[in-house]
Amino acid sequence: MTVTETPPASRVFSYAAGIALVVGAVSFFAGLATSPPQAADDKAAYLQSLAADPFQTQLSALLLHYGNLLMGAGLLALPFLVRGRKGFALTAVGALLGALTLLEMSGALLSDWFHMEIGRNLPADQAVALSDKVLAHPAQQLAFSPGPLVSLALLLTFAGLARAGVLGWWTVPAIVAGYAGLLLLPYDTPILPAVGTIPMLAVLVTAGLRTFARARLRPVVAIA
Repeated sequence: MTVTETPPASRVFSYAAGIALVVGAVSFFAGLATSPPQAADDKAAYLQSLAADPFQTQLSALLLHYGNLLMGAGLLALPFLVRGRKGFALTAVGALLGALTLLEMSGALLSDWFHMEIGRNLPADQAVALSDKVLAHPAQQLAFSPGPLVSLALLLTFAGLARAGVLGWWTVPAIVAGYAGLLLLPYDTPILPAVGTIPMLAVLVTAGLRTFARARLRPVVAIA
């Protein structure tokens, strides 16, 4: 029996995925924290908030875009942390669904530029009507509005990793708490929903760090 080094390509992929998860989580937090404050929950107030400060709107949208994009890409590496069959199916299905839905969310951030401009250039009632008309198309919703599928995907992924013994079961309630913070905390003070997501983002950062550790320690065993 001989022990050889992990192939360089595998190490590079693991490190890249770990970096994507960590940087993506940090970028997502920063994007939420810099979101333009919204005075009310209706569409008119949302459009007004985006139109009020174009620089802040674009900064927040850019950070959220890359946060979703990087986290989605990083999730694809998580099934490779599982050794054996236990928990693998859950992790694989969740990671694939999570990658798809987070990449859809990253594309949906283009609408922030659209909403910013119609908020700046149209009367409020016309801007709201145009936004509602665009977002009502079923194909648009299918392509860019995964909704609760994101949270379901993350729950499946980390339930699978917990079942496989890669990460603890604490990750599952942490995702629930973080997603609830994202949805329920008020956006008139954007730092509140940003802080509310910390439990969920901490899970993704932990998964990224575990990916780093596996890249350093994983040997390839060959039997002569």
